[in-house]
Amino acid sequence: MSVEQNQTCCGQPFFNSGFRSEARKLAEKVIETYKDVPGDIVVPSGSCVSMIRNHYRELIDSNHPLKAEAEKLADRTFEFTEYIYELVQNDELLSKDDNNLSDRNLPDVVYHESCHLHRELGLGEAPKTILDKLSNINVIDLEQAEVCCGFGGTFAVKYSEISAAMMNEKVDLIEKSGADIVTSCDSSCLMNIDGGIRNRGISVKSKHISELLYEAISESCNQ
Repeated sequence: MSVEQNQTCCGQPFFNSGFRSEARKLAEKVIETYKDVPGDIVVPSGSCVSMIRNHYRELIDSNHPLKAEAEKLADRTFEFTEYIYELVQNDELLSKDDNNLSDRNLPDVVYHESCHLHRELGLGEAPKTILDKLSNINVIDLEQAEVCCGFGGTFAVKYSEISAAMMNEKVDLIEKSGADIVTSCDSSCLMNIDGGIRNRGISVKSKHISELLYEAISESCNQ
């Protein structure tokens, strides 16, 4: 595994705000950065993956010299849970033994379905399957888990009052659930929700799903 030090923003904020030429420049930068990097590209954000997989095809048209590279990049870019789903599903990465959990005081975790992951990538099963496999948490239901948290990138800036109202409704439901932790696949959603949690002063932690997976694997290795 490697991390490209020259990588930059995927361009989604520009794209969503209607600045197509600026978004195209960033898309070109990303394509140039990764075109000679072998292997698959794993991204811990459904929003960024959707931008690369779906919207680069709009920005980089058939006459663009990077068109072929844009298509290749789209085909080998995966969201984090999408990429490891099969390993977890087949118990190759970790396996949950419910018989050993009855005497453990596990934190209750609720899952927020980020919009782009759920709606643009259609990834509903993968993150839930992974969470259900984790031996270090107890997954409980969150009402309206699929409803937007109100962030939406520049939406939170342009329509701050609406965004804040949506965020507060999400935090209401998280607090109502009695969860100890809220998780999601997009850090932008988690930062927005965490801001609401901190403003309320309630004792709920926000963790990216990759953090929970890391903790579960670390715990398993130390047993």
